[in-house]
Amino acid sequence: RAGPWGVCEETAILHGGFLLAARLTQPRPLRELRKADWPRVGPPITDALGEIGARCPSPLQHSLWKKEAVAIVWAKVLLPAPPAASLDQGWEQDDFFSMGRMIPDLNHTVLFELVKALGAPRLFVQLLLALPRDVCRSELEHLVEYIASETSPSDIRFFLDVWWEVMKHKEGQEDSTVSTFSTLIRQHGCETSLDDGLQPPKRFKGDPGSLNDTPAATSLLMVLIEGLKQTYRSITLPRMKCYALANLVELLSVFTDLKPEDSPLPVTEYLDKISSVVSLWTRDTESQFHHRGLDEKVKEAERSLNLLSMVKLSCEELFVGLGFLCSLLHAWEEELQGTLNSSEELCYETYRLLDTLTAFGKNLVCFSESRDLGEDETYVVLELTQITKSFLKEISVSLKGKDLDASLVSSVAMTIIEQKLDRHVEMCSIFASEKTWAFSKDWVDCLVKNKALFQKPELVLKLLKTLVNFAMSRQDKEARELQMQVTKAIVECYTELSLTDKNKVISGVLVSWGGPGLSLNLQVVMEGFQEDLNVTFNQITKSVSDQGLTRAVASVARLMLLYPEATVKQVCNLAVVNLGAHQLLAQILCSFPALSFL
Repeated sequence: RAGPWGVCEETAILHGGFLLAARLTQPRPLRELRKADWPRVGPPITDALGEIGARCPSPLQHSLWKKEAVAIVWAKVLLPAPPAASLDQGWEQDDFFSMGRMIPDLNHTVLFELVKALGAPRLFVQLLLALPRDVCRSELEHLVEYIASETSPSDIRFFLDVWWEVMKHKEGQEDSTVSTFSTLIRQHGCETSLDDGLQPPKRFKGDPGSLNDTPAATSLLMVLIEGLKQTYRSITLPRMKCYALANLVELLSVFTDLKPEDSPLPVTEYLDKISSVVSLWTRDTESQFHHRGLDEKVKEAERSLNLLSMVKLSCEELFVGLGFLCSLLHAWEEELQGTLNSSEELCYETYRLLDTLTAFGKNLVCFSESRDLGEDETYVVLELTQITKSFLKEISVSLKGKDLDASLVSSVAMTIIEQKLDRHVEMCSIFASEKTWAFSKDWVDCLVKNKALFQKPELVLKLLKTLVNFAMSRQDKEARELQMQVTKAIVECYTELSLTDKNKVISGVLVSWGGPGLSLNLQVVMEGFQEDLNVTFNQITKSVSDQGLTRAVASVARLMLLYPEATVKQVCNLAVVNLGAHQLLAQILCSFPALSFL
């Protein structure tokens, strides 16, 4: 296969799908396809992609091929067939030449309907945001125009999904397909093709070219707001109304100066939120994430909580958005209060609206108190504050943490740790100290597999306290085996610490359990301890040297952790009977200032 998009077996299958679709549109060409024709014309294309997917060795490979197919179609929409005069040069100079010649000319209808059929708004947004600024905005305007005409429920869902993905997108995560697509479009100096059955993107009403004067990224956000203005009357399902409002509220909170510079959520609240979202998706059969595995659900829930504001709307744009939000809340208030009060209507969209609107109401109050607003602006903020407060006051249920299963919360935390997702370091602290999770099979496995993440003195101490608590509550054979497994893992974490950090741990052990240390409550520590103690010090006294000090301190450190008092006594006894070793033994003791009060 030559070049990024060279001809191969898969592209031949895709080519066949487009040829069949082209026959079904005759006498009109595919580039003039209308929205109403897609149900008749689209199946050969989606069937071809299904056949390619069946040949892929893994779901990941299938998803990569979906992205490649959308990139090929989009490139074909933006780069019509070159003139005949350029054929000779095209073979040698254009990476897309062979692929582009195989696919008939297409329009945006094919592109948008294909992405809808694939259920792939995220990859659509990845490709969209890889386009040059002007083309990116123009393509998003094309989408809005498309959605606003002959609007169907699936159009609304697609538009809101694209909006949500734009807000969740993070730069720097582009793969080779996205990079190739971006490079190709930029090399061709693309201007969007208008001969595709759509009118040139219109300037929105009340927007006489002003968006051209704003940074490209903020103007994208305003295109989304204006898109909702054009389509909100077509939104009939309460669930989609909640989705639209949540998108608008989140945009006005995160991508403006409305939200104060705040510290991140406390990690326990963060964990509860992710767990709530995962729980809702698991129960909701209509959710696109219902059938996904726990790992995928947790990653996606985390994406939805970690929105990054790379750009900010201007003050003028903010108040345009606030005014529109106010009118939407007035229009939908009564219906949505009924939806949110109905336990049968619990879903991610309703949860998200309630959650974002609660935070938004607090942000509005801070904004009005901290800003010198004009009379009109003050009126908008006060009206919106009142309607938000009134809206939430009529909601009789809280969706936060509703019926959260403790086992799900622990599974989510362990997934965050194992996948090393954002805030996994903080999650280790909860994991180490949460006694209700401890010593389940999954908990033990997670600790053993991720020991490297627990090599901090405070985490080792928390794990030791959890271990002692468990040992005091259970003494059966299975419990003793678990104690031995976990003790071994904790000691390995402790062994990797610096000497300074080991002293911190020893100090914590002495404060918690005194001179006997862990031996007081952990019977497994005492088994073989005396023999271990004798062997260790025999080796030390036989190899007295400066080079041996570091090794000796490391060996003794483990014994100090398990039974400090007995270890110190052994050092003192040996110093008396081994005159040649007394200096080394003194140096060993001086390496553990944490023991000074013994």
